Amino acid sequence: MTDRATRLSAFDIGCVVVGGILGVGIFFTPKQVAAAVDTKGQALAAWALGGLLAALGALVFAELSLRVPGHGGVFRYLEAAFGRGVAFVYGWANWLVIQAGAFGVVALVLVDHLQIALGAAAPWSPNARTALAALLMLGFTATNVFGLRTGKWLQNTLIVLKVLALLALVGVASCAVAEVPAVASPPPSGRSMPAMLAAALLPVLFATGGWQQGSFVAGAALQKRSVPLGILGGVLVVVVVYLLINHAFLSLLGFERARQSPAIGAAAAEVALGAGGARVLAGLVVLSAAGILNTICMAPPYVLYAMAQQGCFPAAFGRLHPRFGTPVLGVLGQGLWAVLLLLAVHGLVVVGWLGSTVDSLDFVCNGVVFVDWIGYGAVGVALLVLRRRGGGPEVRLWGSGLAALLFVLGAVAVAVGACWTRPLASAVGGLLVATGLVARRWWR
Repeated sequence: MTDRATRLSAFDIGCVVVGGILGVGIFFTPKQVAAAVDTKGQALAAWALGGLLAALGALVFAELSLRVPGHGGVFRYLEAAFGRGVAFVYGWANWLVIQAGAFGVVALVLVDHLQIALGAAAPWSPNARTALAALLMLGFTATNVFGLRTGKWLQNTLIVLKVLALLALVGVASCAVAEVPAVASPPPSGRSMPAMLAAALLPVLFATGGWQQGSFVAGAALQKRSVPLGILGGVLVVVVVYLLINHAFLSLLGFERARQSPAIGAAAAEVALGAGGARVLAGLVVLSAAGILNTICMAPPYVLYAMAQQGCFPAAFGRLHPRFGTPVLGVLGQGLWAVLLLLAVHGLVVVGWLGSTVDSLDFVCNGVVFVDWIGYGAVGVALLVLRRRGGGPEVRLWGSGLAALLFVLGAVAVAVGACWTRPLASAVGGLLVATGLVARRWWR
């Protein structure tokens, strides 16, 4: 397909990046971040640190997209630096944990806010909540088998409207904050600053992850530079919006109430907009989550497509449907496994194997962050290796070498912090990744 209308400009890819990041995380992770620290300043510092890591990662991905173009993103970057073995393990983890886990988390958040938008008299039961999330996941999977018909222009319009709606909430918050009574700060928890930041960064990094979505569909870029410009611009927009909206949430609710609100975005909107504010924002979350679910169904299956093209996955996954142009088996394989993973985690919670106080959304979120940032760290090392090796496209963006080094160190710190603060979720995620080694050996 060479028609300009079927290609993605820098703005289009930037909207894919913003759509992949600025979804539902910002509506529930601020509560988890506030619960992990002692003060509002520490919570905002955690978001700023997460934004810095995201910016460093965007610079790394930008140069790699120029060095190693084509569909598949991270898989191709790791293959170019370390060979197909390491790339296969990432692709396996991306399918088995990262995208599947994110798919389930977003579906659960959509269901939670759908209750608010519909004005449900009582919360739905955990079983009903999980069942509805699974049905939504199956529905989006089925839809994307036949291609995403909305088109890039509709997607871009929705992204712009979503950003403007969030900025409007920030504007309303700046006017309403004076009417909110001051809330006394809670007593210090006694935890060390590194321990608090490590715990707070997990939900922050879950909410800021997703810029790799732009690299997955790089093969459709209008120009070679469209991918790095889209990734860098998209991440910059997200970081600014996240800092503004977190400041608004904490200012509207006060720190203590923010820590206790089960749906912090809805609670903040109710303070700013009145009794109907929660339902208005909940509707925005539902639409936003629906967009994310579509993005997850549309872009990541191209990793399985690239793996099959390189002989690292069954050849049938490397074929596009002659009519719809979609990697049908990739979409089905990813969607069906994500549903099974969600149901399995819910089942373990129900029988008590994960403990009676474990929430399936929080558990999956933490496991995804641990695995995701192992992959990010490997990508940073890949850029350093390709730079040192030389040969091939000699593309060097200013500051990307230092960014790669800092990004790798940050990724290691995140992985260690995840093991330290959420050992069980990290262990489960790591165990699923380790099965990739077995699968690779069997496949060979």
